[in-house]
Amino acid sequence: MKSYSKKKKVVIVTEAIILNDIIKLSESAGADGYTVTAVTGKGPRGIRRSQDSFISILKNIKIEIVTSEEVANKIIKEVVDKFYKYYAGIVYVEDVEMPKI
Repeated sequence: MKSYSKKKKVVIVTEAIILNDIIKLSESAGADGYTVTAVTGKGPRGIRRSQDSFISILKNIKIEIVTSEEVANKIIKEVVDKFYKYYAGIVYVEDVEMPKI
């Protein structure tokens, strides 16, 4: 039977225009990698659609980062402190288990 290591998955849903800044912030905090997908949804600031158009800066993206609890906490604090006063978004964390290889 394989054993598992406990990790945290940080999920950040926000405006695509700050994607590169969040990636740099996450890597500086110690994240090894991330996954980015385009998303559509509705929140307190209205409906946002990710669509191919000339208004690509208005797209929303979801960034998922699986990392240690310490790194997850750094990322969450910095994202909230630096971006969420000026940009729409949400950040949350989930417990995950990864098989040890």
